[in-house]
Amino acid sequence: MSSLGEQIQNLREKLQSLGKKGGGGGEGGGSAGAKFDPKQALAWVKSNPVIVASVAVMIIAPATAWWFASDIHAAEDAAASKRAQELAAIEKFEKTTVELTLPGKAPEQLVGVVNRKTVDKYKELADRLRGDAMSVQKSAMAHNQAGRNALFADIRVTRANVNTIAEKVFDAVIARGEEDLKKARAGMPPSDQSLIDQLQRRQDQFIAAERKADRKGLNDEQLARLQESLRDKRLQLYADASSTISFYAQLSDLGFPASPAEAGTPPSEAKMFHWQWRVWIIEDILAALSAANAPYRNVVDAPVKRVLSIAVREEAAAKAAAGAAPEAPADAPAEPLPEGAAAPAAPSYPAIDPKQPVSYDFTKSITGRQGNSLYDVRTASVQLIVATSMLPEVVNAISRQNFMTVTSLSVQPADAFDAADEGFIYGAQAVSEVRMTVESLWLRPWIARLMPAELQKSKGTDGKTVDDAPAEAPASEPTT
Repeated sequence: MSSLGEQIQNLREKLQSLGKKGGGGGEGGGSAGAKFDPKQALAWVKSNPVIVASVAVMIIAPATAWWFASDIHAAEDAAASKRAQELAAIEKFEKTTVELTLPGKAPEQLVGVVNRKTVDKYKELADRLRGDAMSVQKSAMAHNQAGRNALFADIRVTRANVNTIAEKVFDAVIARGEEDLKKARAGMPPSDQSLIDQLQRRQDQFIAAERKADRKGLNDEQLARLQESLRDKRLQLYADASSTISFYAQLSDLGFPASPAEAGTPPSEAKMFHWQWRVWIIEDILAALSAANAPYRNVVDAPVKRVLSIAVREEAAAKAAAGAAPEAPADAPAEPLPEGAAAPAAPSYPAIDPKQPVSYDFTKSITGRQGNSLYDVRTASVQLIVATSMLPEVVNAISRQNFMTVTSLSVQPADAFDAADEGFIYGAQAVSEVRMTVESLWLRPWIARLMPAELQKSKGTDGKTVDDAPAEAPASEPTT
């Protein structure tokens, strides 16, 4: 069999001969003017099928190959573009930015792959943080409440006690204050009468020892020795008193109510509640001062020498509640409603949400804290005698006591010798008179539940929070 090139050349020659006259390509014929004979061409094609087929493949294949190649290329481009888009989407997950916020730290942005495992771990961490936050809230509430689950004196005014309840609450407040002073190991120098009695006995003993009838029988030398003996006795009495106490303080200087009449007529439940709230603030301050002195034996060695005064400032809500029209006693009969009128609904207050933000006003204090739906801010003016070099210990002790902060402080020298003449023994250290403002926070979820209705109304809360269990619906009466 000849090669494919020879076959193509042979085909060309045959095709040329078909165009010559006679189709034979002899001498008598010429190529000029020759015509193509279709019948001869068809006969030739039928006799040479292999050559024709080969030539057809050679002619048609390039065109067909181009058409198929261009279609495949377009399909490959579309597929490649789709794969590129999918890859870009996957790369987004590889470079996903997540902002992680942890308590006490600034928000931190992390880049990485977010997958199911990551989400589960983050959810687990979030649940732990939520649990920690709830635990901190409970601890803060317990710390602030400090076991004060109820008022230590009932303030509900009824028709039966309207004339006596103020006196009973007043007596309970005074008794609580005396107990707090005793617990803090606070005391005072011997009273004037006690001092006179003790010195009189010493003088009688001295005169008897000198075998004289009275003081007039003493000579100058004996009289000088008597005066020295009385002076020593007085200093001994002062020293004995200072050795048994932590600091000097007395109830009349601590801002307690002066008489039951301060409750008003008829007695205001809001005012009697604030008596007890005031006691809690004062006893927290005394507890802080006692803690500062706890490492020391007595007032001579301790940083706090004397409490000159404590004055708890009255809050505006108390004035508003006290100025409101007094409510009827708890057991007073209700006035009949007009015919067809519905009974008034019980007041409803928004639940306290511990997660809501609070506002600050730094024009009022260095902390910027002010009363809001989460807590009440109470302030007290405190005046003390303190060992000058140990003042930081006192301020730190106050800051550790029940969310209390010293927001202002002034210091001036105090005279220990003048104080000693009055029986106050401060020791050899230099002392100062310190005036400070102490701010304390009181969390609403517990303190508001103890408030009387008139005070709750003025604050717009009843102490319930969004985390409290919903109240059970009253059981429906059985149908007959």
